[in-house]
Amino acid sequence: QCALWLINCKVLPPNHRVFDLAQTLRDGVLLCQLLNNLRPQSINLREINLRPQMSQ
Repeated sequence: QCALWLINCKVLPPNHRVFDLAQTLRDGVLLCQLLNNLRPQSINLREINLRPQMSQ
């Protein structure tokens, strides 16, 4: 249900696999995009590091 909600909020593509959801959420970028979709202009998306170094 979470993946479907994120797809409906237009932060996940419709063909995204639920299996990959945890990996997608790991760096926080998707959550920043979600917040910006729910509350426009709340985050400057240009300031987000789209390739953060995350621990495995």
